[in-house]
Amino acid sequence: MPLLPLIFTFIAFIGVAATSAGAVKYGEIDWDPMALIAHWDNRTCRFFAAFTFALAALGVNISANSLSAANDLMALFPRYLNIRRGQLLCAVLAWALVPWKILASAGNFLNFMAAYAVFLGPIAAIMVWDFWYVHKRNYDTLALYQLHGISRYTGGVNWRAIVAFFVGVIPNMPGFIHSINPAIDIGEGDKPYTFGWLLGFFATSLVYVVLSVWVAPSRENMIERAVLPDEIYNAHGVVDEGINVRSDEEVGNEKTGWKVKLHRIL
Repeated sequence: MPLLPLIFTFIAFIGVAATSAGAVKYGEIDWDPMALIAHWDNRTCRFFAAFTFALAALGVNISANSLSAANDLMALFPRYLNIRRGQLLCAVLAWALVPWKILASAGNFLNFMAAYAVFLGPIAAIMVWDFWYVHKRNYDTLALYQLHGISRYTGGVNWRAIVAFFVGVIPNMPGFIHSINPAIDIGEGDKPYTFGWLLGFFATSLVYVVLSVWVAPSRENMIERAVLPDEIYNAHGVVDEGINVRSDEEVGNEKTGWKVKLHRIL
């Protein structure tokens, strides 16, 4: 974590330096790396540079987007979806977001990222404060995945998190609407939107901590120490609570073939 600010700052510096060098060399400012590469005469250099960006985009989307979407979908529909099915479904549904329009211009992309941050700020605040302050890092790992475990809250919903989330999002909604349709006049309502992530994070943090610690604390899911995965699983990869894992002997005797491989993929 301490290295992330340094790494991100270095990456941002490289972008600024490369763009400035391109402006001196080619006479125009190209913030898009692909546009900068297009000025190169050597086809081999262009190929490897484009290949590098394609590989980076693929790796980032698989690790940061595809897996996270699959986890969410699996949590919503555990009876029908697993990680692999969730990733395949994400790959199909991603077309509904028309990403080519988001990347059509720098303005569109910045509007999308700003709108994205409006919702990410409150979500990050709830996760950070719940883990580090409210529960003091004491989570029961297995109970997080049990339908009627101690993390169920009220009817399966932590209403404190919902209230805090809306408190952090609502002040940014006028600016969010104006960014989508500039024809809508919102007056001074777009001011909070200019620092939407910070506003959402700190507003949600304050409300969530007050509700969870002082106003309406949830005592039923407070535990004295964390229950980690290595305490749940034994040496053979078997876990209690009715979750069965196949032994090595069963894995060695199972059938193979293209039908079985397709079933595993799905």
